[in-house]
Amino acid sequence: MTRKISKGRQRVEMVKIMKASNLGLTFSKCRAGLFKKASELCTLCGVEIVIVIFSSDGKNVFSFGHPSVDTLVERFLGRNLPPPNNDVHNQQIVARREAGNHELNTCS
Repeated sequence: MTRKISKGRQRVEMVKIMKASNLGLTFSKCRAGLFKKASELCTLCGVEIVIVIFSSDGKNVFSFGHPSVDTLVERFLGRNLPPPNNDVHNQQIVARREAGNHELNTCS
């Protein structure tokens, strides 16, 4: 029995992807991963995050925001909105977590 010898994990050179199908797939995977990490950061640390991504073709805009994209953008632009009450914010985190657990339990 012959074992395949691999080179292990290799460093990938950072260059622009030219093939359109590969570019779209990589973009969607990276975007999903970025939004997932932002969601985890919100849940674990109770921070407020807004991420806005413009696609390279300029046709699509993707956003993630917790508690809300609009609220945080307004605050960033200096429209003097007060920061959310921590008690309400924590209740939202707990409610979202419970809703996710409920959804997972009903899918089984």
